Amino acid sequence: MKKILDVNLHKKLKRKKRIKRYIVVFFVFISFFAVIFIVWQVSLKRFILKDNGKNFPILFSGDSVLGFEKTKNGFCVLTNSYFNFYRKDGHNLKSIANISPKTQIVGIDGKVLFYEKGAKNFSIYEDCREIFSGVLENPIVFGKIFKNNYYAFVTNSENYSCELVIYNNKNRQIFKWSSAKNYIVDFDILKDSNKCIVATFGTTKEGICKSFIYELDFKSCREKIKKDFLNKAPIAIKKFGSFVVFVCDSTTFFINYSTNDFKTIDYGKNLLNFELMDGGYFVGYFKNFEKDNFSEILMVYDKFGDKKAEYRTNEKIRKIKSFDGDILILTDEHILHSDVNLKKINKIKNFDGVEDIIYEKPYLYFVSMNKLNRFLLK
Repeated sequence: MKKILDVNLHKKLKRKKRIKRYIVVFFVFISFFAVIFIVWQVSLKRFILKDNGKNFPILFSGDSVLGFEKTKNGFCVLTNSYFNFYRKDGHNLKSIANISPKTQIVGIDGKVLFYEKGAKNFSIYEDCREIFSGVLENPIVFGKIFKNNYYAFVTNSENYSCELVIYNNKNRQIFKWSSAKNYIVDFDILKDSNKCIVATFGTTKEGICKSFIYELDFKSCREKIKKDFLNKAPIAIKKFGSFVVFVCDSTTFFINYSTNDFKTIDYGKNLLNFELMDGGYFVGYFKNFEKDNFSEILMVYDKFGDKKAEYRTNEKIRKIKSFDGDILILTDEHILHSDVNLKKINKIKNFDGVEDIIYEKPYLYFVSMNKLNRFLLK
């Protein structure tokens, strides 16, 4: 009997030792990977803080910055002398001579469209590589590029007020639409579809201003008037699903085409500037003419026309830009960073006379009159 008890006791002790050994091995294993993770985080932080920062600031001696756009792996700076392509670390990839003071650049999702206002030629770059160039029939008024890699131009025309020319993502012209009496002010190509909406502006026989919203079908070449507005001068239009945000000089309309309902924001002549963000957010800043202790007000509305947030300030707001849901507000004194709720606003001193900004996490890139620099945005 005693022998059996000794055997059982020996087994229990052996099992306890084995469990303890497993626990020790487990904690050694966890500790090993914890040390690796901490070292990796510290190394990554050091890399981010260094990241070849010796390339900044970048100076453009004798040049003024005319345009600033993100590319796939960096950014492009247009000056009155060059198209300058850079990596994110500030390393210069390529500089191409700019021969015209009328050159314009617009970019989205890493691609940059170059065109000369009043000329017929254009080109598209991805980083420093030209992937397409073309020549239009008529001189360019303005051009746009979209997330589905379609791009389009409004051009002058001998027989019409203006024309809209659209190219697909294979660089083929797929659509042309002429406006006989009205001028095309803005348009939006609908993602993953064969349609676009266009805002035009003209006058009636009585001399009254009138705006129209058209829906154009690329396949059938059918045009359909969706809405018209008297005494409204259009500025911008953008479609989000079945909702359209239509910005005019004194009013912004939030239109639901599935129900044919709409809301309006009437602000008279108070609107100073605005940004239309992904998701249908309208971010506008307005001059305050009421007797109060602030001079300007920033307001955010969703695509339903409901007010989401507001921010009041005595600083002069110069520009709003949005990047992946973040809002950057440039004033004479600060660069403000927030989201659409405007609840937590980070303030960075505008110490360099910043004129334009790009946010590429974790860095804020900014240009002044003839300088490009960056800031680590925590």
